[in-house]
Amino acid sequence: MEYVSLEWAAWMVGTFSLYWLTPSRWRQSVLIALSLIFMASISPISAAILCVFAAITWLTVRSEAPSGKLVAAVTIAFVAVLATFKLQARGQSIEAIISHGLIPLGLSYYTFRCLHLIFERYLGRFREVRLSEVIGYLFFLPTIVVGPIHRFGDYQRDLYRVRLESGNLWRGLERILYGYVKIGWFGDHLINGLLGNYVSKLPPENASLAAYLWIIQGGLNLYFQFSGYADIAIGFSRLLGFRVIENFNWPYLQRNLSDFWRSWHISLTSWCRDYIYTSVVSRSRSPALGAMATLLAVGLWHEISLRFVCWGLFHGFGLVVWQRFQSAKPHLPQVKSRVLRLAWRIFSTVFTAHYVWFGFAIVRKHSLQDVLHVWSAATIGFLR
Repeated sequence: MEYVSLEWAAWMVGTFSLYWLTPSRWRQSVLIALSLIFMASISPISAAILCVFAAITWLTVRSEAPSGKLVAAVTIAFVAVLATFKLQARGQSIEAIISHGLIPLGLSYYTFRCLHLIFERYLGRFREVRLSEVIGYLFFLPTIVVGPIHRFGDYQRDLYRVRLESGNLWRGLERILYGYVKIGWFGDHLINGLLGNYVSKLPPENASLAAYLWIIQGGLNLYFQFSGYADIAIGFSRLLGFRVIENFNWPYLQRNLSDFWRSWHISLTSWCRDYIYTSVVSRSRSPALGAMATLLAVGLWHEISLRFVCWGLFHGFGLVVWQRFQSAKPHLPQVKSRVLRLAWRIFSTVFTAHYVWFGFAIVRKHSLQDVLHVWSAATIGFLR
């Protein structure tokens, strides 16, 4: 099923209607049942995996203090399942992955939600938890398909004060509308349609310009598509009375790579920062190693392949350079001119966006040689 489709819109309308027509004491059960029916009808194997993951997660977190060995064993098992399907889909297009069901629906997202619950329980960040809360959190329909990877604490907070409010209704509908406009108008029509057609029709003598615009087109399209999906999920959640984590915050207007990664796919990057970066740095005392490990994990979460390893290392290297610059910054001459500070702000914002856009070329091309070729051609076109 296409996420942006009449079928998904019908699921949202039906879920919203049944949810609020149900007496309050049964609403959570109804939403769990609808989520399971949706998963079973679209991707039975994903529904089965989620049920097994949920059962294992509950058996782990119900313990007052799960042992480190148990947490490690469950983590390895979950990651192994995710990696198996990721390897099966390696090198395939998104269309092929969806049409052939190479990766079960929502597997990447609910795997990390399960691990989030287990890690938080192990670290003692929440005490007693009910089975209904765990199941309701994992079988939360608005975020099952495309995220965000919302947090259990936020879900638990909203669960006991859910009520139908006009403010939530209108804000939810507004966010859903924003999402469809981003995907349909900006992404599909303007970026892929008009700009894509313009790039494809450029004559051979404009190959450099074509390469440069191809890179820009890819970066803009990814933002409008992914942030549009997030808007729809966030809006759908709001219609049901829940506030989930924002996933994008104007990432292409950030001044440096560190701020970019705090603004892009926020639910994933904050998850990796909390559980990978913090863990690596606490043991190695090396922020550089932490940055490399975190971005490598972000890359492999998307796809287990050499191109995503290279993409992760590309961004990890960029963050390490930024860290070194920050360390040296106090020793550099301070710029007092407002004009120069404004010029530097503009330059750093433009440079950061281009670094990210050129990085996306790594995962859009099939070989390193092709990446270097398009980088070379686009750089010549940009300098001209």
